[in-house]
Amino acid sequence: MPKLTKSVIDCSVPKEKNYIVWDTEIKGFGCQISKGGRSKTYVFYYYSPIKRKKGYIKIGCHGNITVDLARNAAKKFSADIALGIDPKVAKKEKIIEEKQSMLFCEFFEVFKTKYVIVEYKDKGRDNMSLAKLHILPYFAQKKLEEISAKDIRQFLESLSHITTTANRCFALLSMAFRKAEDWEYLPPKSNPCTGVRKYKENKKQRFLSHVELKKLEESLLQQKNQQKASYCTVNAILLILYTGCRKREILDLKWDNVHLKDGYIHLPDTKVGETARPLNQKALDLLSSMTPKEDNPYVFYGKLPGKPLAEIKTAWGKVLKRAEIKDFRIHDLRHSFASLYLSQGVDLYTVSKLLGHKNIATTTRYAHLELEQLKKATNKGAAVFG
Repeated sequence: MPKLTKSVIDCSVPKEKNYIVWDTEIKGFGCQISKGGRSKTYVFYYYSPIKRKKGYIKIGCHGNITVDLARNAAKKFSADIALGIDPKVAKKEKIIEEKQSMLFCEFFEVFKTKYVIVEYKDKGRDNMSLAKLHILPYFAQKKLEEISAKDIRQFLESLSHITTTANRCFALLSMAFRKAEDWEYLPPKSNPCTGVRKYKENKKQRFLSHVELKKLEESLLQQKNQQKASYCTVNAILLILYTGCRKREILDLKWDNVHLKDGYIHLPDTKVGETARPLNQKALDLLSSMTPKEDNPYVFYGKLPGKPLAEIKTAWGKVLKRAEIKDFRIHDLRHSFASLYLSQGVDLYTVSKLLGHKNIATTTRYAHLELEQLKKATNKGAAVFG
């Protein structure tokens, strides 16, 4: 059995099964030659002084590291074992230690890539704006493991003048630290947000009356007729109004997912997963009147080639001002959509499906509206008794 050298490993030919060329100097040190010869990996096999069983650790691939570097690593592992240290456990502990000593800004990049962009979908942009404006300036240069509940409370106090924003930041922070635990950047049960109270909010649901809905539609049509630049923006808002869809569901809509003949749109990637939404006649007429833009797959195209419309906030403000409607967000169009359909006698379960809620529990916030319709219905029966 030869001492491992570069020439020995280079000359090792593949066999029908994986095999190891062992070193003569260091017990347990070798190079594994894979079946087919696609990889040659330095390994170290040993008997764990902690777990009391055999184990092995990969050192690195031949070509990426030299045989001398691999040999030095194997020597260190042998020395660790003599001291009662399991090299695999020590390596894992070192990785965890390096993770936990990260700055918050470094971890947040990982959190953004692995979670925010993937899971938050239409709220992802808003959450990153919150992070950029409030969270990162406060926590960026703090070590992840050193952030305490006291730091979280002081952060919330610094935003006491904007309590809703503070609560949204807190929710994002809480999720970030929860993921830090899951991914072993922090030890279990160390989330500094645990036990911290957020601000109390008086959640107001704003519904437009039938008169206000009509005024809003008229204002939107006036905006489109007077300013040609508002063509996509206004049409996008109108489709949100007619369908009750979420903003990004409409702004990211592609012509390939519009099925006018069958009367529905297919939404492949929403907050609750893949779904389809039916189109009423208003929505059908609107989409039928639109002309696709060449070389752009999006129904509501933006200024950049091949990209969707980025924002509708500016046009929204103008439309509301013309319609003389105050304190009303674009997302409130979904509330008004639910209110309108419930007032027309559509049941809560059907409204839940029209809104694309994952389950009807989310729609129960509108239960009082359905109750009003039921009161009217029961009074019709009471009229029999005079």
